[in-house]
Formats: sequence, structure tokens, C-alpha cells
Amino acid sequence: MTDMTAETVPAPKTKMSAALKLAFRDRQVLAMLILGLASGLPYAAVGGTLNAWLTTVGVKPTAIGLLSWAILAYSFKFMWAAALQSRRTPFGLKLGPRRTWMTIFLAAGVIGMFFLSLSNPPSSLGLIALISILIAIASASFDIVLAGWRIEAARDGTHLDILSSVEQFGYRIASMVGGFFALILADHVGWQPTFLMITGLLALTGFGIVLAKPTQIETAELDQSGIGGNLTAAQRTIGTLLVLAGWIIAFYMLADFMASALTDPENNSAQTFTRTRGPWVVGLTVIWLGVMSGILVWLNQRASAPPADAKAQSALMFALYSAIVEPMMELVGRLRWAAILILAVVLSYRFTDMIWGSFAYPFYLGENYGALGHTLTEVGFASKLMGVFATIFGIALGGLAMIRFGRMPVFFVGAVLAAATNLLFADLALGARFTDPVLMTLQIDHLFEAFGMDIRMARLTSVIALENIAVGLASAASVAYVSSIVSKRYAAVQYALLASLVMLLGTLGRPAIGQIIETDGFARAFVICAAFGGVASILALVEWIRVARESRRDRGAV
Repeated sequence: MTDMTAETVPAPKTKMSAALKLAFRDRQVLAMLILGLASGLPYAAVGGTLNAWLTTVGVKPTAIGLLSWAILAYSFKFMWAAALQSRRTPFGLKLGPRRTWMTIFLAAGVIGMFFLSLSNPPSSLGLIALISILIAIASASFDIVLAGWRIEAARDGTHLDILSSVEQFGYRIASMVGGFFALILADHVGWQPTFLMITGLLALTGFGIVLAKPTQIETAELDQSGIGGNLTAAQRTIGTLLVLAGWIIAFYMLADFMASALTDPENNSAQTFTRTRGPWVVGLTVIWLGVMSGILVWLNQRASAPPADAKAQSALMFALYSAIVEPMMELVGRLRWAAILILAVVLSYRFTDMIWGSFAYPFYLGENYGALGHTLTEVGFASKLMGVFATIFGIALGGLAMIRFGRMPVFFVGAVLAAATNLLFADLALGARFTDPVLMTLQIDHLFEAFGMDIRMARLTSVIALENIAVGLASAASVAYVSSIVSKRYAAVQYALLASLVMLLGTLGRPAIGQIIETDGFARAFVICAAFGGVASILALVEWIRVARESRRDRGAV
């Protein structure tokens, strides 16, 4: 398979009319639109709408924060990404490997969503957590396979760009359907019928798999001449097993605390876990992988020639080594000490908007801790209709700004804006003492009055719009930055790794933020998020300086 991604392969110049004709007439493009919807619906349901359901039935923010750990599957999907890139069709079916796995994972998501729609919170939160985790794992796996199909199905760079853009459009439609329309529907018919509707729509997206043509990629044998050619089979095996051992321990710590906290919340503090064991989870999953990769790079450089037993490693262990360790070895070997700064930037960059994502609905809908007490319909309009348009605008603004000013300045500004907008939410939690005068000065309150909406809706919609523009801009810059780091040879696995790490710290910190909300209120939680965003901004600035110096050095060497 040719190693290419939408970010690393430039598209040939094509007339706009020809590109539009291709977009509207191509069967693969229509399939991609439907499959983008299939990709976005489970995340919108489990990562957002479920939290609104839990809020309306009185589930506390700490428990909601714990349940939001279900979407850690999206943060850790790099662990099994390479395994799903196999070109062998499972079970001997004629669909082709990509379409077969998409069918399996979509069916698993539909079954999970059906059982979730039959649940009855606040009872059985443990069962709801288990179902949510299974849905998230199936959906994250679907995303991995869908990315493989998209890359393989593209006929050229232009076609790949169109497929990638249409996929994002489908994903945003899913966000609107699973958010805006779902909230309005739940306001009128209840939560269980709403989730049944989402289940049915998710099942219908299987038509996209039927439309999608199988890719013509031949099965390739494993190539054992990659990074680490001077390592012995024993060194590769031991390094791989040590990394796997760290992952197993980390997942046990997460699962054990989640189960204990849901059954005995009084004696299991999320803040204590995040402070004492959170660093261990990050260390065992990310830092340990980097350390072991660095050691193997050092051992490989010390050896003068390939050992006699270099190819004696079993097929299974070589596959695990190639999938897990080798891509990180290439990254560490190429970036050297800068890899530490880059990992810190990637881990912290989206912390501010990722950490409080599961508390958006409790903040908008709830009555306690400084929450705003809006209705489902009001939140659907402000967050899932206007907010989606604002996000799309932010993404477009970020793309145009990078063309004009360069990637790293926008990357830094995105971090600053994402942090600063948390202070706007803090102001809302304190009664909008800053926001209301600004809205009145700009006559925005009168604009909303013309459409029959009061100052509460004006402030909610305006602040959400500003935050989503900032997040959209930061997202565009983040994707461009991560894409600039990966190697073309290991683009798929390295991109999955770095993109997953963007979500990791924010997701892990949600239970602790939930506990802070219960003890100190939403306002303090937003201020803390802004402070962490300040740390990310400083790291982004340092990385900007490093990249600029490296660029000047490279120009001077030419």
C-alpha cells in the first residue's frame, strides 16, 4: 500500500469546476458522506447527548465525569490501529477487508446504542458505563478502518482531498443530528425514543458501506527491514513486552477506579486518583513507550551490523513490534530531545476544551453549582446549531490564517484563544457581569430580541459561538501541526498516536473537574481550565520558537 495521507500528499492542481463535478457525481464521495455520518453519530451520542440525559435525571457531575471516560477509546485507539490496517479479509468474506470490518464495527455500535436506549438512568450506571465503553471502542475502530478505506479508495490527491472534506461534513451533520435535533426531540418525546431514533439512523448509515467500492490492494508480506534493523530478536521482543505490560497496568488502574467510584463514590475521590495515579496512567501509556523506544534507538545505533538472529522473531511478536514500537522509534530517533517538548505540547494543547466537554450539558441545563438552567431546545439551538456553524467558521478561519501567517503563529494563537474563552464561561457562571454589558454595548441583545429571544439566550449563544470559533481555529492548527510531525512511512500509526494523545489529558482529568464543580462550582472549574490552557500556550510558544530556529538553520545550510 502506498503510504500517503491527506496531509502528506499534495493534490495536483485541478479546476474548481472539475472538482465540483467529481464531488457530485462520484459514488465514493456519496459513500464517504454517509460513512462520515456513521463515524460522528456514536461520538455525539456517547460523548455529549448521553450527558444531557444524565443531567436531566439528576446524576451528579462526578459520576458524569467518570462515565465520560468511555471516550478514552478514541484517545487510545493508536494501540490497535496497526492491527486493523491488515489487508486480509476476515472470515473469507467477499466484501474486502475494509468493508467487512466497517460492517462488523457498525453493527456492534448499533447493538450497543439499542441497549443504551433501553437503559433507565440514574439506576444501573455501571451497566451504562460498560455499554458506552463498548460503543466507543466499536466507533473508534470503525474510524480507523474508515481512514484506511478513504486513503486506499482515493484515485489521486484531489480525490483524497474531496473524500476527506466530505467525511468532515458528514461528521458535522452527525454532531448536529446527535445534538441539536436530539435535544429538541428529547424535549418533546423523552430520552429513550430519542436514542432509539439515533440507533435507527446509525443502522441506516450501513447503506454507505454498500455504496463504498472495495479497494484493490493486494495482500503484502511483512517487511522486516524497518527501523531497528541492528536490534536482536530478543531486544525487540523484550522492548515490546515491556511496553505492553505498562499498558495493561494502566488500563487496570483506570478500570479498577472507575468500577470502585461508581459503586462507592464516597470512598473513591476522583481528585485523589487524578493527582496520585493520573500521572502513572499517562506515564505507563505514553512516556514509557517513548522511553523504551529511546532505549531501543540507542541500542540500534550502538550495534555496527544486523545480528544473526535479527529475523528470528516470531510473526506475532514482529507484528506487535512493528505496530507499537517501531513507529515511535522512528519519531524519537528523528526528533531526538525535541520529542519531549513535542509530546508535552500534544498532550496539553487541547486540554482546555477536552476536559470540560462532558460538563457542557450539565452547565447549560443544570440548576446547581452555578449552572445556567436552560431548556433542551434552547441548548440545542445555541450549542448544536449555532455552535456547529461557529466551529466550521473557526476551522475555515484557521486554515486561511495558516496560509497567510504560517502554521506555528496560528497554533500559538489557537492555544491562547481556547484558554481565554473558558473565562467567558466562568463569567456566565457568576451572573454574566462582564458579558451582559458587552452585549448591550454592541446591541447584540436587541438583535436577539428581534427574534423573540431574551438576554439569557443572547449571552449563551454568543459565548458558545466565540468558544467554538476558538476551538475550530485551534483544531485546524492542531491537525496541521501534528501532520507536519509524522513520517510518511509511518503516517497512519504516528498520526493515530499523536491525534489520540491530543485527547488524553483532558479526558483523564474530567472526573477531577467534576468533583471541583461539586465542591467549588462551575466558575472555579473554568478558571482552572483556563490556567491549564495558559500552560499549553507557553509550551506552544516554546515549540514555535524551536520550529522557527530549526527552519532558519535549515535555510542557512542550503
